[in-house]
Amino acid sequence: MIFSRLLLLTLLLPGFLPCESMAGDTKLELEQIRQQRAELKQVREELEARLGLLGQELKQVDTLLVAASAEARQAQADVRDADIRIDALKEQQSVLLGKMERLKAHMQHEAALAYRQADESAIWLDMLFDAQVADIPHRQYLLSRLVQRQQQDRLEYTQVQQELAITQRELEQQRMEMDALRTVKEKRQKELQQAQAGKRKLWQKVRRDSGLKAERDAQLARQEEALVKLLKGLGSTLLNADNIDDWKPMRQLKGSLRWPIKGRIVAGFHSPTAPGRPTLAGVQLAPRQGGGQVKAIAAGQVRYADWFGGYGLMLIVDHGDGLMTVYAHNDVLYKRLGDWVAEGDVIADPGSTGWVQDTRLYFEVRDAGQPVNPLRWCRKRG
Repeated sequence: MIFSRLLLLTLLLPGFLPCESMAGDTKLELEQIRQQRAELKQVREELEARLGLLGQELKQVDTLLVAASAEARQAQADVRDADIRIDALKEQQSVLLGKMERLKAHMQHEAALAYRQADESAIWLDMLFDAQVADIPHRQYLLSRLVQRQQQDRLEYTQVQQELAITQRELEQQRMEMDALRTVKEKRQKELQQAQAGKRKLWQKVRRDSGLKAERDAQLARQEEALVKLLKGLGSTLLNADNIDDWKPMRQLKGSLRWPIKGRIVAGFHSPTAPGRPTLAGVQLAPRQGGGQVKAIAAGQVRYADWFGGYGLMLIVDHGDGLMTVYAHNDVLYKRLGDWVAEGDVIADPGSTGWVQDTRLYFEVRDAGQPVNPLRWCRKRG
């Protein structure tokens, strides 16, 4: 925020000239950012160059899965929004129908009253002629007010009828759009199911072929090395606590942090994954039934948000003071490189990208580049 404020002042205030030292610091910071991003790009390119045919096939399947998941999610949101609009129109229709019924009853009451009065010694004529001359203007006024009120009731009734007709047309149009949206939703769901079937097919192929299984394990080992290299190259160039409101250093919250998602641990810290492969540097979480979204466990800045081999869609948050958290196997990422997040911000949806079969979240905590047990940082699970 300090840098962005200075830049904003430079752009908005005529004649504002930062001092030479400030300009030099900004230039150095920008150069560090460029250098860091170049290093990140190099790590990714090196990783993807070593993916091999199996890794490329995984990336292709994951790309289809992510796209299908995003389209299915958007189609579902469109249907939900259409439902809300239809409910609002139904409520408006109900209000207008109620108003019409009240006006109709009121006008019927007035008509019946006038009809009865017509047989009672010509009350309308008596109002005008069976009275003192001085009273006639006042009685004429009362009669004109009664006629005027009846005209206003009829006019209002006509207006409500017109509003109701417009509402009914809009409701019918929304229902037609809803039918079309439901068709799109069904189509997107089928496409997602096909993408998921493609991922299962790849898994089955690897499981049947011992050579492919060995290749996958070797790739995972290389990718873990690449992740270590990636984390080591991130540094803390961009981190500045002033960019987040109510900043609380993560280290001060050790042991009381919320878990990134509600679920159970299906693979613990340092658990073996396969013979010849390194143990897990984090934990594997299975979300509870009905899913849930991945949330940042503490405030920080997104330092990586992209696909990363066997980790699938991965996001890394830098919390300062050498602390970083890793969230992998997501189906969608809601934050981009450089974004600032607060504790509890939604950053991703758990998924099945990378080398996992079911919906999972791989979660790491790193302190000065070294993996540490998340159980020591997050609150006890009930």
